[in-house]
Amino acid sequence: MLTVAGLLMSGVTPAHAAPVVQRVADLSNVQISYRERGKGRPVLFVHALLLDSRLWTDQLNALCETRRCLAPDFSGHGNSSHLTATKVDSKRYAAELLEFLDAVGVREPVDIVGLSGGGNIAMLACAQRPERCRSMTLISSVIGGTLDPAGVRYRAENARTVVIEGKDTLFRRFNEYIVAPSASLTARARYRSMLEQTPYETFVAFLTAAEQQPAASEVLPKLRMPVMIPVGTGDTVLTPEMAKKIGAGFSNGRVVELASAGRLLPLESPAELNTALGTFWNELDSGGSRP
Repeated sequence: MLTVAGLLMSGVTPAHAAPVVQRVADLSNVQISYRERGKGRPVLFVHALLLDSRLWTDQLNALCETRRCLAPDFSGHGNSSHLTATKVDSKRYAAELLEFLDAVGVREPVDIVGLSGGGNIAMLACAQRPERCRSMTLISSVIGGTLDPAGVRYRAENARTVVIEGKDTLFRRFNEYIVAPSASLTARARYRSMLEQTPYETFVAFLTAAEQQPAASEVLPKLRMPVMIPVGTGDTVLTPEMAKKIGAGFSNGRVVELASAGRLLPLESPAELNTALGTFWNELDSGGSRP
């Protein structure tokens, strides 16, 4: 069941596309807030954990003329239901994505775009239901692996920091390496706004989870759809060299480098990312990039 909130979002309206609208989808256990714009083949944008669907504002505005762009907020993020679990569970979020597609009436395979942990969740969803996914675009998403003890301690320290000292302290820490030095003040401002409006409980659930991601050997054989991995040359978390190694693991993968940008490509280099996405999808529309 869908409930239309009727809240029109700001932004430049293309000549042939209605403005972004914010809606609510009722799932079995949660309400999911989402942004939608445009008509055509469905595209599902999956935000990184601790952020929300505002991450994709520039993509919804630029790609809506020929695509039905959908950007949900995970539970515990944005305007969706608050998180009730004490630990973030990527598999539960993957199930949430699949149920969301059913709730909003998407029947054909989607082109899915995910950032960081959102990309990992997208992979889990597509591995579980490959027929629901025409293609994947993964931005700064590491496949497999677990946190070492030092990583677990670092995240636990960040959880305590955000609760005791506030989100501003954590933003200052993340801002040093998440975005490239050349990132605009506007990009940093939207990043900070999303962090500040994420509930403290979600920060703690994410930073103390330390969950083990499925091994590459478990997931990759199920992901035979075309995969694009855009990477910023200024990304210090997942470097272009790391992206190439990840791309080589897919049967039909490609890596596209975007100059100067860091990890937050949708904010730092929106025009370049939009061009890469449009080119990728247009090639698929014409029958290219098949395994």
